[in-house]
Formats: sequence, C-alpha cells, structure tokens
Amino acid sequence: HDALTGWVAHVGDSRAYRLRGGKLELLTQDHTWVNEQVVAGFLSEEQARVHPLKNVVTRALGGDAEVEVDVREWKVAPGDLYLLCSDGLTTMLNDHEILDRLRAPGRLEETCGRLVLDANRRGGFDNVSVVLLRLEHDTDDDETAIDPAGV
Repeated sequence: HDALTGWVAHVGDSRAYRLRGGKLELLTQDHTWVNEQVVAGFLSEEQARVHPLKNVVTRALGGDAEVEVDVREWKVAPGDLYLLCSDGLTTMLNDHEILDRLRAPGRLEETCGRLVLDANRRGGFDNVSVVLLRLEHDTDDDETAIDPAGV
C-alpha cells in the first residue's frame, strides 16, 4: 500500500507536533521575535519561555496583504499522533509535560480535555485550543484510518 503524505501550512505561533515512536517532534516553527532570537543563539529556550516579548508575532494572517507561509511535507505512518494547538497550551505546558499527557492512556477526547484543563489550571492566560489526530492501521483491509478529536 502506498504511503500517505501529511502536510502542514503554518503562519504564527500556534503549533503542530507529531508523536512517533515515543518521540515528540515539533513540525512548525513559531513566527515570533523571541523564537528568532533562540534560533540566532541569543536566547535559550528557558529564557524565551519567560521573556516579556514572547508574544510578539513576526508573521500572522490578517496584517499584511501577503504573508510568507511555511509549508512542510512528510510521510505519515500508522500509529502517528498529531497535535495542533494554540499558544495558550504551549505557554502553560512545556514539551515534556505535553508528551507525558499524550502518552497517558485514554481516548483522544479525554487527552484533549486533560491538556486544556491542565493549561487552565496553570493560569490559562490565553485561549487554549487542542486538536489530536491519530492514524491507525486497519488490518482487515490494509488501509490507514484517521481518528480525530478536538477541544
């Protein structure tokens, strides 16, 4: 069977992650001033999380008539779990904490709810949106099935 292709088109500071083989990978790059400083080596990840300018977006929809969009493509695999989330989640929970919750047993709807609840318990200073998508292999007809959930 042919491998499926995943795509993400991204602008701003919401994020897309993939959990594969127990490893959480960030598929997007934040379009923020602080992230640009991290990439350039002027700030550490820890400094960026508490920097007063952490919410200054350098690319966003609606500001300019034209905006540069990052597009990424990859081969998806059965068992992949994809997370799309707003910065309301990632400012309250770090990647390790997100990974712990994604690894916990339970239905995707429960995991989405747990992520939102935990972000709100930490302060919930911004809106928190979470979408999870799992690709499962259907052994009956050798197809890949998609299992979505969101809050």
